[in-house]
Amino acid sequence: MSQEKKSSWLSSKEAQKHFKIRGCDLMHYRTQGKLEFEKRGKAYFYSKKCLEKLHHSN
Repeated sequence: MSQEKKSSWLSSKEAQKHFKIRGCDLMHYRTQGKLEFEKRGKAYFYSKKCLEKLHHSN
């Protein structure tokens, strides 16, 4: 995987730590369609750009 692709997506744990957000909040935003995500195996990865937009709007 390219470095650019890695840096534009965060794992659930990375997103929680970086944006100080709870796992259940990530799930709610994901199910409400507020976050762009990818499922890789059993893990979810979130678009850093979408997280930043969501974080600044709250």
